[in-house]
Amino acid sequence: METILTDSGPLIALLDRSDQHHEWAVDQFSHLSGTLVTCEGAITEATHLLQDAGVKPWGVLELIHREIIAVRFDLNASHNRVLSLMKKYADTPMDFVDACLVSMTEEKRDCRLLTLDSDFKIYRRFERQAIPLITPTQ
Repeated sequence: METILTDSGPLIALLDRSDQHHEWAVDQFSHLSGTLVTCEGAITEATHLLQDAGVKPWGVLELIHREIIAVRFDLNASHNRVLSLMKKYADTPMDFVDACLVSMTEEKRDCRLLTLDSDFKIYRRFERQAIPLITPTQ
């Protein structure tokens, strides 16, 4: 069964009605089945940016409570890969959340990543494989 991973951008767009991608995010979350998976970093990033935008940051935690999203990343088990990715893509630069998500795509081979971040078109999983994406530009 395919796993759908999510970056922080779609979470922000879903919860912030003024976000330019809000309608797209609502559409994606309404028709994707099952619980979407992410990492703690994406939760932290989303709550911080929502609060900066004047939107209730606990909306992200309510998505977890309602089992719309779930945190399923173990940094202890993946820290070497995350570090390697951040060093490899230092010129992009790759941030911590992006490195965690790329690592997650390697753990969940049958997956797609819901994102607004165009850098994921540059990043490669398993060194050479494009990451299957769900983006507004598709």
